[in-house]
Amino acid sequence: MSGLRLGHHEALRQVFELTSPKIFGKLIALLKTPELARSALTTTYLRLWQNHASIPADGCDYMHFIAALAHRTAVDIRFSGASGGEIFNHTSRASGYGATHSDASVFEGLSEADRDMLTAAYLQFESVEQIANRAGLSIEETQRRLSELAFPKSGGAT
Repeated sequence: MSGLRLGHHEALRQVFELTSPKIFGKLIALLKTPELARSALTTTYLRLWQNHASIPADGCDYMHFIAALAHRTAVDIRFSGASGGEIFNHTSRASGYGATHSDASVFEGLSEADRDMLTAAYLQFESVEQIANRAGLSIEETQRRLSELAFPKSGGAT
C-alpha cells in the first residue's frame, strides 16, 4: 500500500490482485448482481487510484480501508438507481446525488420505524419487498415512504 500511496501503477495491480476477490464478494452481497458488483469493483479501485495520496500511513487495516471505499461505491450505486430501480424507480432525482443532510439530528429526529426502513434499504440493502413485508405495507407505500425519507421536500434548512 505504501507503493500505491506513492503512485506506483504496479502497486495498484498487486493490491487489486490481493484484495479484489474478497471485495468482490462483499459487493455481490451488497448489490445482489454480478453486473453491479463488477461495476462497483471497477469504481472502487479507480477511486483508490484517484485518491492514492490519501491512503493512510502504514499501520492501518488496508482491507478495511478498501472495503469502506467499496461500501461507499455500493451505496452510491443504490442511491443512483443503477440497481435496477429497485428503490428509486418511482422518483425523479435532482441533479447530482440529491439533497444531503450532514446533521445527524435529521436521522435522530425520525421515528424508529422510519430509521429502521432507511437502515434496511440503504445500509443493509434489503429489497423493497422485504421491507414492505416486515413493515406490513404495500410495495408502493414502501417505495413512496423511502422516497420521502431519502429526498425530503425542502421546506426549511437542510
